[in-house]
Parts: sequence; C-alpha cells; structure tokens
Amino acid sequence: CGSWITHSGGSIKDRRPSHRNMASLISTVLRRCSTQVPRLSTRSYTCAITRGIPDTFADALSSQDDSHINISVSKAREEHEQYVKFMRSVLPTVHLPASNDYADSPFVEDTAVVIGNRAVICNIGAKSRKGEVGPIRETMERLGLDIIDMAEESANATVDGGDVLYPISSPAKVETQMVDGKRPATVSKGRHVFVGLSARTNMDGVRVLENAFGGSTGTAGGLEVVPVPIPGISETGALHLKSIVTHVDGNTLLAPTGSLGDEVLGIMKAEERGYEAIRLPDIAACNVVVVNGIVMATPTECQESKQIFESAMEQRGLSIKYLTNVEYAKCDGAMTCRSILLDM
Repeated sequence: CGSWITHSGGSIKDRRPSHRNMASLISTVLRRCSTQVPRLSTRSYTCAITRGIPDTFADALSSQDDSHINISVSKAREEHEQYVKFMRSVLPTVHLPASNDYADSPFVEDTAVVIGNRAVICNIGAKSRKGEVGPIRETMERLGLDIIDMAEESANATVDGGDVLYPISSPAKVETQMVDGKRPATVSKGRHVFVGLSARTNMDGVRVLENAFGGSTGTAGGLEVVPVPIPGISETGALHLKSIVTHVDGNTLLAPTGSLGDEVLGIMKAEERGYEAIRLPDIAACNVVVVNGIVMATPTECQESKQIFESAMEQRGLSIKYLTNVEYAKCDGAMTCRSILLDM
C-alpha cells in the first residue's frame, strides 16, 4: 500500500509534490488504501501526512535561549528525510510542500486531531502558527474526512495536537473499504482522549474535542475526553503532554521516572483507567510513534532507558526503528510532532 511513494535515490526535496499534482497524489492514496488493503486489515493506520522543511526552519519557536541554540536547516532536512523515507516504507504518505512563511510548519501534528473519519482542525496556540492549518484542512477534505474547524466552533479555543494523546493499539483490525465513494467510520480501539492543558491548549479547546469525539455524538460511540493539566515548560522543559507521555498500545503508556511522570500519570488516573506505564529515566525516550507494529523512537544515551525500552518492546512483539531528532529537539520537537497518522 505504501509502494507508490517509496523510491530509491534522490532526496525528499527532489520528490516533493507541487500543489498542481497534489490532488492526484491524494487520489492515489485513497485508491490504494481502498483497493489494495483487505477489508479487514491487520494495520491500524493506513495513511500519513508529513510536510517539508522550510528555509526558515532555524527561526522555529523554541523554549531554549536563542543564544545557546544553532539549528542547522541542512541537518534538519537530513533527519526529516530519513523520517519521511521510513514512514513512506510503511504507509502511503502525503508529503506536503514546505512553506517559508511558517518556520514551524513541519510539526504537522499540532494542526489537527484525527480519530476515525473525523478531523478537528486545531486553532494552534502560538499566533505565529495559525496559518499552518490551511493546507492540512485542504488535504483532509480531499481525503474525505468529516471536518470540524475549531476556530469556527469557539473563538477562544486553542489546542496543539501535541497535547492530545489517544492510546490505540497498532496493529488493530479496522474497516478500510470505500462505500459509495466514502470511507466508513472505522472501529476505534481507543478508550480515552487525554488532552494536556498547557500554554498552548485551553479548556475551551478541550470542550470542542469533547463535542467532536466524546459522549453520544462523538466518533466510535463516544470516547472519554480527559483534561490533564501539565506543569509549565519552564519547570519541566516539556512543551506538550506528549513531550512527557506517549502510548505503545491501547493499554500501555511510556512515561518518565520521577516526580513529573508520577504527577502526570496521577492526574490522568492512568492506573485506575486500566493503563500500564513503562517508566524510563530519559524523558526524551518516552516520545515514540507506533506505526503498525513498528516503534519509531529517538536513540538514547541512557543505557538504563535503552534496556528497559527494548526489553518492553520485545515482550510486546514490536520492532524498533531509531531515528535521530537532534535538530528538532532544539526547537522542542519530538518524534510524534512530524506526522499525522490516519486510520482510514
């Protein structure tokens, strides 16, 4: 299903689609996902969205002192090329062109929250990033998703997608066959949508997500939307909820050892809600992306974290793909930031 955009040779920049042929690429994604994937697939995700690195990437927002960071755009592109190359080897991937108007635009995760066939287009917390959502919304409309625009629902609502954690098992069996030219709603394997209350995400935003995904009106029969106040970045160095905790499957979380992990897991009531937490000393190692049985992770120099992590993944039958994140970390970026995964 992913072979249509898996190429040898050249760079991601060389193969980057223009706006003119983007529609045909999206149509290809839909056709391949609907005709080549069995109706009951053993893959949880069937499509990914990524975006190119702009020339202005060195100006991306960062919580770190500007005098102490020096982002290399060329090295960032090398890192991102490996990320997108691997994602393309696993899933059909719509790789959107870079925009020099938005230095943070490669962090597409923040632009939307997608569960099943519903996408909430976020009102991103940072004012300089508001315009990033346009191409994302256009792409998702062409993919046939049910669109809810947060800015249209509530003038005060803000959410960064990096604050939204939806634990789901991958692989999982989902419906993928097109019906009357549209995707049927997929059967969600998740139970909760955890939403970090941070400098970028507020309660008005949580309420929009509750209306979209929770209760009787939400997708998959309604999910429990759980607000999770998190400590400020100045205290922890963590910008978003997923800077602290991510998921391995529908019942397993990754979180740091120590008081920060204790506090956040406690607010989530993770144990009470039936989650097991794998605790790692290195907080950066807790940010992973699981794509259909493969864990995309950042290499860690902490041997204890590495040993615990690799042992836990082996026990769960998951393979690991390590990808560098050096340049992205300089502007608070992590593994989850660089893609949106769709279970279409």
